[in-house]
Amino acid sequence: MKKILFILIAIIQLNAIAQEANRQFVFIDTIQSKYLNQKEVVQIYLPSDYYHSNDKFPLQVVLGKYARTKMYASISEYLSSSYHIAELKQLHTIPESIVVGLGHAPKNNMGNYRKFVCNEVLPFIEKKYRETHYKTLVGHSLDGEFVIHELLNESSPFNAYYSTAPSNSEYFIEELNKENRLLSLKKRMIKLYLVASQKDYFYKENLELIAAFKTIVNNLFVFKAKVTTSDTHHTIFPTSIIDALFFMYEDWKFDIPDKDAANTVQLFLKHYNQLSEKLGLKINPPEFDFYLLAYVLNERNQTEEKIELLKKCKELYPEALNADAYLARTYYSIGDLQNAKIYNGYALTLNPQNEFAKATKVILENEE
Repeated sequence: MKKILFILIAIIQLNAIAQEANRQFVFIDTIQSKYLNQKEVVQIYLPSDYYHSNDKFPLQVVLGKYARTKMYASISEYLSSSYHIAELKQLHTIPESIVVGLGHAPKNNMGNYRKFVCNEVLPFIEKKYRETHYKTLVGHSLDGEFVIHELLNESSPFNAYYSTAPSNSEYFIEELNKENRLLSLKKRMIKLYLVASQKDYFYKENLELIAAFKTIVNNLFVFKAKVTTSDTHHTIFPTSIIDALFFMYEDWKFDIPDKDAANTVQLFLKHYNQLSEKLGLKINPPEFDFYLLAYVLNERNQTEEKIELLKKCKELYPEALNADAYLARTYYSIGDLQNAKIYNGYALTLNPQNEFAKATKVILENEE
């Protein structure tokens, strides 16, 4: 039996080739805001698999200094990388995301800044870059206050909120004492991660705010607080990023079943169906995760499951960039040259420059 050349190194090389081909992953754009009457700078950090998948990605919007966004994006990218795949344990710790950095929310113009974020920034990202699904809003101090304001807005497009040392806690405590506000929060499928520190000057008020939020937690509104003892107002945000990401994406991680599991594909699909139900959003398995899981099944000699997996990938992503090419090489590995030629033809029709499919074509021609 011919050994399939579908190995993790090839996948990693695809990433390297994409970056070497002058593909850009960090962009700085500007938006002329009609709500703020000025140009606003927008930083965009794209995930590493952006260019060779058709995925919708989660979106994380980070407010404040742009150095804060760069730090946040770096940690998010590291945790979302498929570094566990070589151990055949899991695909990602958290999902790959598009991270967007904005400036500070103005204290005296938060209403218009909200319109800028929701009505200008979000449509801009989806039009120029990629459609997104699960959206997170992130802020510290005054921007943390903006995050809580947005959380309390019933029409908010965000699904998760991460706020450190927010100002104006007294106002929010008063709002949370209103019955209609509590009822509204209890009906929404959202998450809040709130961080306070004993050395921060908002500590006392933040503790009271944490206590107020704890009274309304139910199965839909999920709340978690972290209280540190040593962080200052300056360090509380960077030291809490990892825990915040783990909390916001705790249900996303797919643990690869043991080698003897015969239903890996069904468990993979079931995981994302259950995630969709829990979030109240349709979340399909990422296209590139199909390829990663196909590698695992290949290493375990589960060829039939691998074929089933890649066909499901094509069903969900008709424009999938590599599924046909991998199916072709898989059929070749089991001596099914007819299907190998068919699927390799599909791959080259979709992308005549697909190097993997071009190599397979040469192999198949040598078999004739």
